[in-house]
Amino acid sequence: MISISSGLSRLLFVVAAVAGGASCDGCATEVDVDVGDRPGLPVGEGEGEFGGEGEGENGNEGEGEVLIPGEGEGEGEGEGEGEGEPGEGEGEGEGEDKPPLTCTADSFNNATTVPPRILLVVDRSNSMNNAATGFSGSKWQSTQSTMASVVSGLSDTCQFGLMLYPNNDTSLCGEATFPVAVSASGAAQVVSTLNSTNPFGATPTAAALRSAKTALDSMSATGGTRAVILTTDGAPNCNAAADADTCRCTPGTSGCAVGNPATGTTTIDRPANCIDEDPTAAAARALNDAGYPVFVVGITGVNGFEDVMNRLAIEGGTALGGSTKFYSASSSSLLADALEDAAVRLTTCRFDLSAGDVDPANITVRKSGVVVGRDATRTNGWDLVDSDTVELFGNACSIATVAIDACR
Repeated sequence: MISISSGLSRLLFVVAAVAGGASCDGCATEVDVDVGDRPGLPVGEGEGEFGGEGEGENGNEGEGEVLIPGEGEGEGEGEGEGEGEPGEGEGEGEGEDKPPLTCTADSFNNATTVPPRILLVVDRSNSMNNAATGFSGSKWQSTQSTMASVVSGLSDTCQFGLMLYPNNDTSLCGEATFPVAVSASGAAQVVSTLNSTNPFGATPTAAALRSAKTALDSMSATGGTRAVILTTDGAPNCNAAADADTCRCTPGTSGCAVGNPATGTTTIDRPANCIDEDPTAAAARALNDAGYPVFVVGITGVNGFEDVMNRLAIEGGTALGGSTKFYSASSSSLLADALEDAAVRLTTCRFDLSAGDVDPANITVRKSGVVVGRDATRTNGWDLVDSDTVELFGNACSIATVAIDACR
C-alpha cells in the first residue's frame, strides 16, 4: 500500500505567467540604460537621437547631444558660451514607456494541488456477501473498512461522493442511487453511508455509469478533475433487452442461454442474466469522452470475464500496462492500493495559478529544462483547463519531476 502524501510530495511544480506575451527565457528582470548625467529621463523602447547645436560668443560651436532609448526622431537648438564649451541641447522625441518585467513563481505540492472530484460507484450486489481469500469477513465488510480507511486518509487531497447500485432492497436491477454528493466534506458521509448499507441485488453497471455521468455533468466545470472509481465483483448484467438465447451468461448463473428454461436462474430472470458488455462499455466511453476518466477495480469474483473488465478500463481511459488493464483487487490491501493509485493519478497534474486568470500565450512549461508544448487536444502536453488552472497530460505528467518556469 502506497502513501498518497509521499507519492504526491515527489512532484514539484513552479508556475508563473509572462506579462504581455514577452519571452522569459532566463527571466531577465533588469534593463541597464546609460543616460550619462541626466537622471530621470524617460525610458522607452527602441533608440532615438536628439541633438542640439549652438554658436558661442567667441565664434566657437558647442554641441549638445542626448542619446536615450525612445521611438521617433528629435530636433534641438543649442546655445554655447565661452571658449569651446559645449552648448546646451534641447530636443523632443516620442517613446513608449514600459516597466521592466518582473519574475515570480508559484511552488506547488500536494497541499496546493486542485483536489480531484471523485465519484465512487460501488457494486453492492448479493455476491459481495460472500467470503473470499484475502478479505477479512465478507467482501462487503472488507470493502467497507478498506474504503473508510482510504477515503478518510485522502480527505485533505480529494473530494468524494458515493453512488451505490442497485439502489434499493426491493428491485434486483434497481438503478443506482446517489446518496452522497461529491464535496470537500463528502469523505465522512461516504464512510457513514457505506457502514449503514448491506449487499442486495444484481449488477446493473451500465445504468449506474449512465447515472454517474448525469451526476458529474451537473457539477461546475471549474475545479478539480471529475472522475469515477468503479468497484465491482461481478459481471455487468440487468439488461432486459438482451437476447437470452445467444448471449454470454453471467458467470455462476443460468437461465440466459439456449436450452435454459425461462425461469431457470440463480439470481434474476432471463434475459437479465446476460453479460451486459456493450452497453456498459459504451457508458464508460461516454464518461471518458466527457472528460471523466473511469478507474475500474475488479474485486475477487470477476474471474472468468477479465476481458470485459479490460474493455471497461480501456473505454474509460485508464487502462494499465500489461495484459490486465484494470485494477485486480484480490485482497483488502490490493483494494487499498488500487484506490490510492487512482487518486494519485488524478491529483498529480492539475494546479491553480495564484495570479488568477492568465492568457495561455503567456505561460511557459518546462520539463527537465526542455520546453513542453501546449496541447489543446489534452493528449501529451499542457493546457489551461479553466482560466487559472494548468494541467499536464500524457508523458508530460508521467515523469517524477516537472518544472514550469515563467515570468509575469
